[in-house]
Amino acid sequence: MKLQEQKIGTFLRDLASNNPTPGGGTVAALTATFSASLIEMVCNLTMNKKAYETVHKRINEYYIEASRIEGKLTKLADEDARAFGEVMKSYKSKSKIKKSLKYAIEVPTEVRKLSQVLEKIGYKVSKIGNKNARSDAKTAIYLARAASKSALENIVINKKALAKLG
Repeated sequence: MKLQEQKIGTFLRDLASNNPTPGGGTVAALTATFSASLIEMVCNLTMNKKAYETVHKRINEYYIEASRIEGKLTKLADEDARAFGEVMKSYKSKSKIKKSLKYAIEVPTEVRKLSQVLEKIGYKVSKIGNKNARSDAKTAIYLARAASKSALENIVINKKALAKLG
C-alpha cells in the first residue's frame, strides 16, 4: 500500500514495529514532504492578499516548485521502502546486493537534493510570505534541514555496506 493511502496511525505502528521498513529513509522523505506542504500553506496564505501584492508572482513560483517537489518526495518515500526491501532480498547474491545498494543510495541522494531546495525556498518564503505564517515557513526550513541530514545518514550507511563488498 502506498504511504499516502495509509492512515497515520497505521504508518506509525509499522514504523515502530520490528520490521526494517519503513525506516529512516522513508521518514526523511516524508519529513521533506511536510516541509513542502508547509511552504505551500504559507504561499496560499500569501497569494491574493492585497498586503502582499508585490510578491504574488514570486510566491506563486515558490508554491509551484514546492508542490512539484512534494509530489516527487511522496513517490521517493515509497521508493525508499522498496529499495531497502530489494537490499534485504538480494543478500544471497553479491552482484544483486551491489545493484540494490546502489539503488538504496540513489533514493536518499534525491531526497537530500530536494530537501536542500526546499530549505532554500522555505527561507525565501519566510522573508516575503505572510508574516502571520512566518513560524510555519521556519518550521518548513527546519524540517527540510532534518530531512536532508537524515537522508545523508542513509547514503553513508549504504555506501559503507557497498564498500565492504569491494
